[in-house]
Amino acid sequence: MGAVSEVHHWREAGKNQHPAEDDGAVPVQSTGDAIAEPVSSQSSMSDGTRLFDVPQAELTSQFVRRWRISGPQICAAFRDAGIEATEWRAASMRSISYECYFQRIYERDDIRPLRSTFLRVRGNASGEVLEISGRIVGPTTDDQGLLDPSLMRIFEVLVSQVRWGDFQDTLIPIQKLLDIRCERFGASFEFKRELSRENSYDFTLVLSQNSNQQVRTRAYFSPDRWMVNPDVARTRPMLLTVSSR
Repeated sequence: MGAVSEVHHWREAGKNQHPAEDDGAVPVQSTGDAIAEPVSSQSSMSDGTRLFDVPQAELTSQFVRRWRISGPQICAAFRDAGIEATEWRAASMRSISYECYFQRIYERDDIRPLRSTFLRVRGNASGEVLEISGRIVGPTTDDQGLLDPSLMRIFEVLVSQVRWGDFQDTLIPIQKLLDIRCERFGASFEFKRELSRENSYDFTLVLSQNSNQQVRTRAYFSPDRWMVNPDVARTRPMLLTVSSR
């Protein structure tokens, strides 16, 4: 009788030490080399959902900065606005660079222009834009010091044609002839007073495909960087979390 009592005592103690053997506990499934996860994760795996959705290619243009207009198109837009830019053509006879430009000298001395406007769109033979730049010397202003509308039209056409809305707020400082530099998502737009000449202003709009923002965004949208969604039907069984009473 004493032996039976000792066995009964051992079994009762074993229930507290190993709750998985309790009558009301959830049975343990064989796992092989599966990864242990909570029961709640099983439903998310069964319907094939993931923590992050795979990037959609059609949304790439909303995040990756790129020229949305070709060189010939933006040159034509300048001409339509009354800025007499040339046709898109090779920069020289054997040059691989293409460009269009507008240049007008209103007043000059024996050495250099006193009042002039220069604009150039530079790119390649396929029409891809690489840089838009220019210089305004001796710009005319109104009584409030605001840039003449005929010159301001250059920047209005530029900002509207590249279709990068985040550069819209650069127009107000430019109209007031204030220095401004915007670097946003791989694109850099700068309007500044030339240091060597008090009444001369340079401007440049350039897109850097190698900027940190562009590199990270392109990597995110690259399908080569994403793992293939696992086949749910072949998912190995998981170790269920066992609750105790």
